[in-house]
Amino acid sequence: MAETFEGFIPQSDGSGDGTRQPPRQVTSRLPAAPQTLEEIGLSPNFLQELALKVVHYSEQPMATHLARTMGLPTVHVSEILNTLRRDNLVEVVSSADYSSERDFRYRLTDKGEARAERALDRCRYAGPAPVTLTQYERIFSSTVSPDWRPSKASVRNAIESLVLDEAVIDRLTKALRSGRATMVFGSTGNGKSHILSSFIDAMEGEVLVPYSIYAHGQIIRVFDPKIHDRIPERDEEAERQPAEPGLARRQSSFEHHDRRWVRIKRPGVIVGGEIGPESLELGYDPVTRFYQAPAHFKAQGGVFVVDDFGRQKVTPAEIMNRWIMSLERGRDQLLLRTGEALDVPFHVTILFSTNLNPGDLTDSAYLRRIPYKVYIPSVRRDQFTEILRRACHQYSVHYDAENIEGAVSFIERVLNGRLYGSLSRDLIGILAENFRQEGAEPVLSAEAIRLAYQQFTGVADSLERGFRSAWAEEDAEMDAFVA
Repeated sequence: MAETFEGFIPQSDGSGDGTRQPPRQVTSRLPAAPQTLEEIGLSPNFLQELALKVVHYSEQPMATHLARTMGLPTVHVSEILNTLRRDNLVEVVSSADYSSERDFRYRLTDKGEARAERALDRCRYAGPAPVTLTQYERIFSSTVSPDWRPSKASVRNAIESLVLDEAVIDRLTKALRSGRATMVFGSTGNGKSHILSSFIDAMEGEVLVPYSIYAHGQIIRVFDPKIHDRIPERDEEAERQPAEPGLARRQSSFEHHDRRWVRIKRPGVIVGGEIGPESLELGYDPVTRFYQAPAHFKAQGGVFVVDDFGRQKVTPAEIMNRWIMSLERGRDQLLLRTGEALDVPFHVTILFSTNLNPGDLTDSAYLRRIPYKVYIPSVRRDQFTEILRRACHQYSVHYDAENIEGAVSFIERVLNGRLYGSLSRDLIGILAENFRQEGAEPVLSAEAIRLAYQQFTGVADSLERGFRSAWAEEDAEMDAFVA
């Protein structure tokens, strides 16, 4: 069967220097639909039971409904239904209006209901037919380059909203464009998480993911609408057809492609302190009796961010130990509860963000395997002033140069000179809300910023010294590591 993907093409980074960059993947369309039942790669018994479960959950569906639910061409689903009819597992709901087999509606017989119940007891999955592990490997490897690199423009777009030194921007750009594991670290509140989430938002490209994978008799759900941003399919052939009577031709065009796959924007997954031991492996649901792919697998072809690294339910060493060999081999192993191991591609860029001292997180053997480390320093007074101005614009807070200077001086004093960028957004947001609750236009003033600070920190003037001393101690430890 011929592939329906465009090849990889060299791209320039837009710098104008003619440098040839590593190839970037371009996915033109979904793979071609299987031409026969055998090409689906699943046993007849599996497909029949999947169809029975879909009918069980549906209200007298037509073959076209089953085809869309199962992600298979209608002609193949009709073959499955004919077999089920011959075995007295489904029956056609009679109607004088039916003009063709495509219009038949189906329901389970008593025998079919019993068979469906037994199938549901084994596994309650009733969605698109899964792809086999071999099919996943072939299609994924055809559409995702292990040498993918984000463009220079996408990285710059991700960090342009931040007020950073040019040297820091340059180090970030080089690290994020490398496509390799990177740790971004520094004191709390200076934009680390914002940098990485903005980088994910600015990523270009697309990948294919299957709804689910079938291996060793088990189903593993991969597509996750909470993570994956689906790209709507354009049916170019249908658009060339007249509106009437082109329904059948549009349906036929829709079925040219393998609907067990989904085109998505290049994925970016962010996890934080919620990671536990179960998050690193396949998750089995004893109720539904099928698996969920772990978050890092759902990020295949894109970026996986471990935010607040070192605050997870598992130790940093356990997290690193789970992925070290995968990062080096470009392959990962997923373990089923029955003991089988699935060997799958591992094309994921892992990024870490932490406000802890990297030297305290794990030993040097692990740190060596994170080739890029970028320190985000505390902001200077002039940078904090600019950040405060931007926050005022964001929240429509009126200000003048004198009020800005007074606000910065106050914050600098109570924090003992250790400024951090996110505090401006937090304080101005509270200040704006205070004014709006009073029905007044928000205006920056020394009194207003002091009240917002006390509301944000929850400390009175007499406690400010201890509050800022703890912060200064954390910053001093980080400065010592960087030095």
